[in-house]
Amino acid sequence: MTNRRRPPSEITPLIEDTGLFKREVRDVVVELIPVMNRSSRGDLIVQGVVRPEAEIEVVFAGRRLNEAVALVERMKVLRAQAVRTATNGHEAMANIRRMRLPVQVRGAWRLRFERDDSGWEVKSYQLLAAQWAFTDLDGYKRTCGWPPVEVEDRGLERERLARARLASNRTSQSARPD
Repeated sequence: MTNRRRPPSEITPLIEDTGLFKREVRDVVVELIPVMNRSSRGDLIVQGVVRPEAEIEVVFAGRRLNEAVALVERMKVLRAQAVRTATNGHEAMANIRRMRLPVQVRGAWRLRFERDDSGWEVKSYQLLAAQWAFTDLDGYKRTCGWPPVEVEDRGLERERLARARLASNRTSQSARPD
């Protein structure tokens, strides 16, 4: 399979944000659980809970990943507190799932389908974070990330892309030998 990803040097904030934030950007209150991992692209994925007790994944991707360092440090402290209060390993994971950090996230929802062990498609939700605010260890509110870069007029941008595709198709058709 060919890799159609652009080299990192060619990715501008506009290209990155149009790829990430395809749906409406919203404000969502999430309680983050200190369970973190990385995606195949190197994005940070943190488990979270939104009302009414629905588990989701919050994704910090692209250039916003560097901004998430303070949040990761805060989550590590929260995780260490949960492990310290537990008496055994099983209780520690239960404590970690109960420890939650409230975070105000501005981002877009993405729907994912994954196969479970029996072969059924299971629907899950990811929240792609553009900006987020949380309380740090000193009690100050920290705001991180950037609002998504938007094209001034999406309709004009779509028309421009459609014209470019049409011109490309015409050129490729005229170049074919009959």
